[in-house]
Amino acid sequence: MADHDELTGLANRRLFHALAPELLRGDDCPSAVLILDLNGFKPINDTYGHDAGDEVLCVVARRMAACLGDHLVARFGGDEFAALPRAPRADVPEAWWHEVAGSLSAAIAPPMDVQGHTLSVTASIGVVPAGPSADLPDLLRRADQAMFSAKRHASTTDKAGITWVVATESGDHTETYEPAATPGSPPEPTLSGSGVACRPGDPVWVHRSGARRAGVVESACEWAALVRYRCLNGAGTMVDTIPKNCLTVRTEADPYLDRTSSTNR
Repeated sequence: MADHDELTGLANRRLFHALAPELLRGDDCPSAVLILDLNGFKPINDTYGHDAGDEVLCVVARRMAACLGDHLVARFGGDEFAALPRAPRADVPEAWWHEVAGSLSAAIAPPMDVQGHTLSVTASIGVVPAGPSADLPDLLRRADQAMFSAKRHASTTDKAGITWVVATESGDHTETYEPAATPGSPPEPTLSGSGVACRPGDPVWVHRSGARRAGVVESACEWAALVRYRCLNGAGTMVDTIPKNCLTVRTEADPYLDRTSSTNR
């Protein structure tokens, strides 16, 4: 228990510092360090009390853990969280972490039922791509600075929850990305950018880790959709929350997905 956060059950700062260096050196797959801070959390504490605030933190922790799966996720204290996602293979696109940041934003943002109240928070995320020889304290420092840049950007543009900042290898330089304008997006028209409605049952392509997989929309909100899609090896399906910029219109039929979708509707 000394290595885990008592409230959320996630790793704490101590365990993150113990595990992260070894994960960074693990193999040739790219890694990234993320620092995440919640927007709108303090008013929840002030209005509904600390018990409600604690429940919100637990919901956010569960959503982060579900979104990132086996990757290292930690709560550093208060409403600050950290993560060390790793790419699934060595030859992923340079900006593979766009999907990670977008998925986290989409996973955290949906409203939650807390003590009879419908509450919601969003996230400001700082991202630093990491190499195997990177210094963890320096990565965390840069990710923290990037997170504050994201928070400032969110507060001035009213786009909290869909904005993150990446600190590049030059150190102090930061760039701001939004899912609707992510560099390197697939060339096909996206569901969110083409004016096409994203409705339950719509056939889509899910673009993940440089590959596309056939999927069907289960439900959707403004910036993300819950999609059932093919596993990478083609055996079976999985359901996940996908940012809309990672979805494109699918015109090719998929006998299994489209058949089960029409049966369920």
